[in-house]
Amino acid sequence: MSLRDVILTHTKVARARLCPEISLHLITAECPLFRGNEEDAARAGLVDPYWAFSWAGGQALARYVLDRPETVRDRRILDFGAGGGVEGLAAALAGARSVLCADIDPMAAESALANAELCGVRVAVTTDNLIGHIEPAWDVVLAGDVFYGTEMAGPTIGWLRALARSGALVLIGDPDRGFLDTTGLEELARYEAPADNDHDGSFLRPTSVYRVVP
Repeated sequence: MSLRDVILTHTKVARARLCPEISLHLITAECPLFRGNEEDAARAGLVDPYWAFSWAGGQALARYVLDRPETVRDRRILDFGAGGGVEGLAAALAGARSVLCADIDPMAAESALANAELCGVRVAVTTDNLIGHIEPAWDVVLAGDVFYGTEMAGPTIGWLRALARSGALVLIGDPDRGFLDTTGLEELARYEAPADNDHDGSFLRPTSVYRVVP
C-alpha cells in the first residue's frame, strides 16, 4: 500500500477538539490501533505514528493562530515538527502566503498533505532535518509540542532562538512536559488542551503558547 493508503486504512476523520475548524486523519477511539501497542502499529505499517494524534501543544498553537490571523496573514510559515500539520493548517486557513510543513517522518509529511486536502488548503512538505538552517524565507516559525525528550530539546531551542534573532517570529506550543527551557520566552496564551490519550474531552492539560524573544 502507498503511504496515503496506510493512513486512510488506519485512521478516521475527526476534528481537532480545541480547533474544530480543522479536520484531520487521526487514530481515534474508534480505531483498533487506539488501544494497541508499538508492535501492533508496526504490523499495520505504522512506526511511531505521532502524526496520527493531535498533540496538546499543536492544538494550542493552532487555536492561537486561528484566533489571531494577523499573526500569519500574508506571511511565509514554517510548521516545524509538523506531524499531521495542525499548526500549518491553521496558518493556511488564517491567510498565510505559504506554508511549509517539515517533519522527518515521510508518513507525517503525507498525512499533512492529506489533512490539507480535508481542510481545502494547500501546504508544501519536506522531510529534511531543518535544525541549524537559518532561512530568510520564513517569516513565522511554528513549533507545536516538539519538546518531548532531553536529547533533542537543547539543539531545537537553540536553533529556534537563532531564528528569532534572524528576524522570524517564533511561536512554541508546549504542555509543560518538562523539557523546554522557558528562559527568554514570553508566554502569550494558555489553554486547557486535550491530552495525548484524550478521546472525549475528559483528559486536559494546561498548555502554553510562547514567543521566543530575540
